[in-house]
Amino acid sequence: MENGKTPKAKKPIYKRIWFWIVVVIVVAVIGSALGGGGKDKNKDSSDSKSTATSKSSSQAKVSSSSSEKAKSGWTQEIYDSITSATTGINGDGSISYSNGTPYADIEAKVGKPDTTSEASVGNQTTVVANWTSISWIKGETQSITIQYDKATGQIISKSKFNS
Repeated sequence: MENGKTPKAKKPIYKRIWFWIVVVIVVAVIGSALGGGGKDKNKDSSDSKSTATSKSSSQAKVSSSSSEKAKSGWTQEIYDSITSATTGINGDGSISYSNGTPYADIEAKVGKPDTTSEASVGNQTTVVANWTSISWIKGETQSITIQYDKATGQIISKSKFNS
């Protein structure tokens, strides 16, 4: 105003590039937390003693083309082919798993996960493996989480998050 010029109007926050970058990062963090957040909870469990595992079957479409591969090598067919192991209780109270897809088979198809973590209860150890793919151009995030029994290698749950 000192020069006789009118002040330039500021762009609304949603029209700034840094705002959208922050939104994508926040969505990715939330997706990762939701995808791996069930490792200590007992969702959809048919066995009330199974506290170290979770049974999550949240499913969402990866893309309109089920054969389209994400950055990590995942396809909808690979995800759909995963069978969660049947959970049983042994005479000593320990948990046993059978008839699940071996984790090694999935890792051989899609590659190593981006992150892994382990949780142990007694002599039972479960591993949570997470693959995350972010497409900055398309503005999409995909997170796939697999939980498996470390001793047997049997997959005990799977979940997927897409935005």
